[in-house]
Formats: sequence, C-alpha cells, structure tokens
Amino acid sequence: MKKYVFKPYSEIFPELFLREKERISSHINSTLSIEHVGSTAIPGLGGKGIIDIAIAVPKKDIPFFIPQFQSIGYEFRPSYSTPDRAYFIIYLPDPEEGTRRYHLHLTYLESADWTGLIAFRDYLRTHPKDAEEYSELKRKAALLSDQDGEKYRMLKNPMFKKILDKTT
Repeated sequence: MKKYVFKPYSEIFPELFLREKERISSHINSTLSIEHVGSTAIPGLGGKGIIDIAIAVPKKDIPFFIPQFQSIGYEFRPSYSTPDRAYFIIYLPDPEEGTRRYHLHLTYLESADWTGLIAFRDYLRTHPKDAEEYSELKRKAALLSDQDGEKYRMLKNPMFKKILDKTT
C-alpha cells in the first residue's frame, strides 16, 4: 500500500474521527483534549486520507499513557516520537477503503507540536485560498516524492512554515 498518495477529501472523515474519539474516550477518560488535525480535519482538502488525532495530557503523564494506547491497539513508534510527542499508528476498518491508517499524536497543551497542529488546522479551515494552495502542493509532493517520506515532508515544509508564520 502506497502511503504518499493524494486522495480527494471524503465527507466521512469527520465521522471516522468522532467514532475513534468515542472509542478512545471510552477506554482512556482522563485526557485533556482530543482533536482532529491534519488534512482530513479540513473540509475539502485532499491528502493521504490518514485520520490524524492529537491528544493533550499533562506532560509528566505522557509515559503513563503510552501503554494505555497500546492496550487499545495503537502501535507506539518511538523512532517517530519526539521528547514532546509520543507517536502511534493503528489501522482500522473503513467503509470506503476497507482499512484506513490513523496517526495519534500524544502531547501536552503547551507543546509546540500541539499549538502548531491546532493553529495550522484552524488557519486552513478559515482561509480557503491557502487551503487550495496547500492541497495542490500536497498533490505535487505525492507525485514528486516517489514514496520517500523525507522528500514528501521537505516539499511540503515551506508551506507549513508559511502558514504557521501567519498564525503567530
């Protein structure tokens, strides 16, 4: 399965997020905030079709939550994590694709990861021209990256930085 592809936005994305948010909340109820982030959180924006979920907990509690997310099926990826963010993936059944990839970003409210993810999402939701420009960049990056994740992120990074600069 190719990861670096461009797919059109699907109206089911918000429902998929809400369903997973409810599942997470029913097992892990002491989180501070669970937010839908990434391209699937921005109506009309195309992308890889991965449901990104950002969860904020107290910074000191991040290590405590790692096994809790593992217990509900999330695979912890330490090599993709940072000192301020624990990163997980899971594949869940999907009505359109059979199986869909989800990313979980476990962090804390004051982290640059949290503020960046939320600011980027909120900006694109309210600036359709920039969202369209970002969508086109993602389409090109998927074609030019040849399934190289580092190259894909490098191609998108200038736009990500440009938008974050507008939010500060």
